[in-house]
Amino acid sequence: MSKTSTTNLTVEPIRKAKDVKAISRLLQSRPRDYLLWVMGINNGLRAKDLVRIRYHQVEGTKIGAVINIIETKTGKSNVLVINKAVHKALQGYLAEVEPAPDDFLFKSRKGNSHITSQSVGRMVRS
Repeated sequence: MSKTSTTNLTVEPIRKAKDVKAISRLLQSRPRDYLLWVMGINNGLRAKDLVRIRYHQVEGTKIGAVINIIETKTGKSNVLVINKAVHKALQGYLAEVEPAPDDFLFKSRKGNSHITSQSVGRMVRS
C-alpha cells in the first residue's frame, strides 16, 4: 500500500486464499466486523457502500436475496447478494444486536451514524 497524498490511497486487494481464511478466522469472534468482512469479500463492494446499509434493507432476507445499492463513488447501481456465507454471518450478528429498522447495520458507537470507511481500513490493516 502506498500513500500518494492525504486524500489518495492506493489499496491492494487481498488475493491469497490463505490470507482471506486467516482474516475470517480472526474476525469470527467479532460478529459486526466479521459480517462486514464477509459482505465485502463475497460481493466486492467498497467499504464506503457497505457501511451505509440500513437494517431494514437486510431484515428478513433469505439466501439468494439481492439488495440494490447505489455506489457513492460512481453513482451507479450495484447489488449485494445474500449468499450462504453472508446470510450466516448476518444471522450471527443480528443475534448480538437489536437494531431499529432505520438504524445503520454497521452503527457507530458515536451518535446515530455508521462506522467510517477509515475505521474499516484500520480494521483490515490490523
